[in-house]
Amino acid sequence: MATKEAFLLPIGEDDSFEILEQPITTLETDIAEVNYDKAKAKTAMLAEEAEDSILELQMLLKKTKTGTATLEDKDHLAEINSKLSALKKEIIESKTMEKSTELEFLRSSTRMKVTEVKLAMKEKDIRRALHAIKLAESVDIAFIIDCTGSMGSYIESVKNSIRQIVDRVVSTNCDMKLRLAIVGYRDIRDTSRFEIMDFSPSVNDFKTFLASICATGGDDAPEDMAGAIKEANELAWENPTKIAFIIADAPCHGREFHGYDDSYPDGSPGINIIDELKALEEKAGPQGTMNVTFGRITDQTDTMIARFQENKVSIDQVGIEESSKLTKTVTASVRKSIFKTVTCIGKPGASVSFAPIDGIEEVLKGDRALSRKSDASLKDYTISPSVPTSIDWTKQPFSRVKVYRNVRIKKVSDLQEPIKMGLLRFVSSAVAGKASMSPTDKTFESSMLIRRAPSPFAEGEIRLAYHGQLAQKEKDLGKVEHGMVFKSFKHLGKRVHDRGQYLKQMEASELQYDIFILVSAIADFLARAYNESPSKPAHCCNVSVLPVIVVEEEDEKNETTGNRRFCVEQHLPKGGTEFVKYSNNTGYWDEDVLDETLLRFTKFTHDITHGYILVSDLQGVRRGSSYYLTDPVILCKDILRFGNTNLGEKFVKKCIDSTNAHLKEHKWG
Repeated sequence: MATKEAFLLPIGEDDSFEILEQPITTLETDIAEVNYDKAKAKTAMLAEEAEDSILELQMLLKKTKTGTATLEDKDHLAEINSKLSALKKEIIESKTMEKSTELEFLRSSTRMKVTEVKLAMKEKDIRRALHAIKLAESVDIAFIIDCTGSMGSYIESVKNSIRQIVDRVVSTNCDMKLRLAIVGYRDIRDTSRFEIMDFSPSVNDFKTFLASICATGGDDAPEDMAGAIKEANELAWENPTKIAFIIADAPCHGREFHGYDDSYPDGSPGINIIDELKALEEKAGPQGTMNVTFGRITDQTDTMIARFQENKVSIDQVGIEESSKLTKTVTASVRKSIFKTVTCIGKPGASVSFAPIDGIEEVLKGDRALSRKSDASLKDYTISPSVPTSIDWTKQPFSRVKVYRNVRIKKVSDLQEPIKMGLLRFVSSAVAGKASMSPTDKTFESSMLIRRAPSPFAEGEIRLAYHGQLAQKEKDLGKVEHGMVFKSFKHLGKRVHDRGQYLKQMEASELQYDIFILVSAIADFLARAYNESPSKPAHCCNVSVLPVIVVEEEDEKNETTGNRRFCVEQHLPKGGTEFVKYSNNTGYWDEDVLDETLLRFTKFTHDITHGYILVSDLQGVRRGSSYYLTDPVILCKDILRFGNTNLGEKFVKKCIDSTNAHLKEHKWG
């Protein structure tokens, strides 16, 4: 997708920036301290010199009084008086300078103290995220397996693949602690109705127990799955991440669940399988999850699963028509369950980027901490998902806005330094292209025009999204290529809508809102580098990241309503896939949509910056041979950069280890 020049507003030879104030650095604080010390020393030196001169003056005055002063003494007295007058003036100036440098030193010291506090708070957030992941990587898996005659190959496959499953999950979740259990079941009248091993951390014990189970028995087509679920409820579940993996080629008893002959048409006697499944779900607890997954082998179980879902039973179904698919399927199920638990344990913190409830909500992701501020209240708004027509747009007035963006990134080494941002000033279209004009003759503009729909079309936890238009000329506003998405914070309150919250999406804004502008700019720079790199195989797609700018209405009338400033970005292209979240910032990849291109892109961002940066939390659409991504997260060794979703070096390692493991697992490495 070609980038629209009017939107990107490139900085050319003629265009310029009014650079905004940059954050204080340690070096600047040190310089302020040196200047303060010099000023103090100078004042002290002048005071000492004045004191010596006063003593000398007193001695000469005494001589004058007693009549013993010589002509030379009288001349010297005049010199001392003149010197003291000059010293008095110098001391006043020095003290003024001393106070000034002291104030600057105190200011810079205070700002550094604030930075130290931010660092401590960020480290606490990272420890909390690590703790959530460590808890989530404590996993209980119970295999509920039909052990009748037709299931021999699946019992053998579970036994043979469990070690590989464990190794694969550990490659992406290095702290995993696993306990395994088995509930083997047959039919009600079989001699060995159940074969049960409660949870054990020993993979060898699990394999030994499985080896002792023989695939035998079974009466009619349905089996006693209800009894097995009841037995599973009696297991000693305790880890936060709980998984019940049901493997069966036949339905449970009960006429409503299938169309076969059934010795127990009303279901297993005394057991309601729906109630038992819901009881199993409740094992999740307040700080954990229970993921019930059914491994589908034949279509004989389809009606049963449909009835479960109609009765509000939360059950995932995965295809394992061949026993060889078990390793991949169970591995993916465990990884997804761990991530689900991280999401549960981590909320309402803002450091982990969570999977969206709906695709559009993740596009609107932001700092969740903001929504919990006691002095913030919701705006008055109504969601209107329809796209405005051309007639609708003509009814909307346009506003003149100032435009802010980052300085263009030119090379990888730029990423390790603070990236400046500022008010864009570009050559007026009236004089653009006139090479004969001198720089002093050129007319500069620092504004554009916008129109915005009155109601948002979607909302996230923090932001509202509006349809809008952005152009330099009024006649261009209605053109398709000037259609944009405008995003604003959905809350009102003190400082919520300050320019800094939108714009100082720079290195050290108070709430570190750099995830909207800087992160997109850096990710886009790295995507362009990846597309041109030998690291990108010819068969892989290109990657593009939507850039972001900030606009601010020149008129202040919308200041109090929170509708004066907006983050602006292009629409994702139409005609591609549905919006998808591919990964997050803790190393999780959605294996249902896993793609070599995005794995390689993530690895490239890590390798090209020597591990300083890694672009994560990839989400967007694929159209043809290109991915178009929005709102990524940057993980960086410097934890005070790139907002609160930057979890630092430990998570850089988690993400790159997971990425490399997936590349190796799929033989893409």
